[in-house]
Amino acid sequence: MVTRTEPATSPSAAGLTYRPNVDASDRGTEVVLVADMPGASAATIDVTFEDGVLALHGRVVPRPPSGRVIRQEYGIGDYRRSLRLGAGFDGTRIAADYREGVLTIRVPRLAAVLPRKIEVRAS
Repeated sequence: MVTRTEPATSPSAAGLTYRPNVDASDRGTEVVLVADMPGASAATIDVTFEDGVLALHGRVVPRPPSGRVIRQEYGIGDYRRSLRLGAGFDGTRIAADYREGVLTIRVPRLAAVLPRKIEVRAS
């Protein structure tokens, strides 16, 4: 159902690129993905769905120093992750919410692929 398509960390022109950790839950009528993207803002996050691949990109803007920097360990970079979901999902109804550094994406299944009960008539 969900497969990885990118390496964990790689250099980019603007700094580092991180692959956010993602949890996926199958809830029958939809798949819910939860991605950690601390430091990003909702305005800098892009979510796209094309040919069965859900792509996430989040930009983290460097924080201006407040005084003389003594030590700096927090790496600034972008988040990128691509997940192959495959066929059977409705890309027009995907919803995303970003709160407290966590991106939650709901990917509904197409009605045609959902299980349905068939009525049995007596003759």
